[in-house]
Amino acid sequence: MRGQTLPSETVRGPMISDHPHPRPALRRLTAVALAMGIGGALLGIAGLLALGVGYGLPLLVLCVPFLVALLVPLVQLAVMHPQVTVYENGLWLRPMLGAGIWLPWDGLGRLADHTLIRRGQPRPRDREHFGQLVIVERGLPPVFLAVGWMAGLGWRTRAFGISTHSHADYEALRRAIVRGMRHRKAQAEG
Repeated sequence: MRGQTLPSETVRGPMISDHPHPRPALRRLTAVALAMGIGGALLGIAGLLALGVGYGLPLLVLCVPFLVALLVPLVQLAVMHPQVTVYENGLWLRPMLGAGIWLPWDGLGRLADHTLIRRGQPRPRDREHFGQLVIVERGLPPVFLAVGWMAGLGWRTRAFGISTHSHADYEALRRAIVRGMRHRKAQAEG
C-alpha cells in the first residue's frame, strides 16, 4: 500500500471531526490477527511454490490460487472501515494495516448502501447497525478494490465503508462526508 503523510494544514484546512473505532483495543487485536493471517498466507504461498517447483510436485503449485483467493477477504477487512478524520478540504483515512491516505473532497464519488454489514437490530440488546460505502473516483490505492468488488459495486470500484459499529459518532461522519461532497459539487459547477 502506498503510504502518505498527512498534508500540511494549508492543504487540508482545519480539522472538523475525528471518528476512530469505538473500541480501540478490539481494533488493535483485529489488526494483529489480520497481519498474522496475511503473513501466514504469504508464507504458505511461498512454501507451496518452493516445494512444488523444487520437488516437482505440480499439485502443490495448483493450491496457490486457492490460497491467494483466501487473501481477498483478509485484505478487504484490513481496509474496509478505516479510521476517518474530517478536515475542511478532505478526509484522512487510517486503515487497519498500512499507512494513512489523504483524500481531497474532489476524489469522492458518491455514497451507496453498505452491503457488507448486517443492517438493523438482530437482538433487542444490540444497538442498530447502519452504514454507507463511500465510492472513491481517485486517490485510493488498489487494495481498496477488494471492498468495491466484495460489495458488488464492480471489480474496478474503489470504496471504503463507514458504519455505526466501526466509527464513533457515525451520523456526524456521514453528514460531514455528504456536506463535503456537496461543497465540492457546488465549487465545480460554480
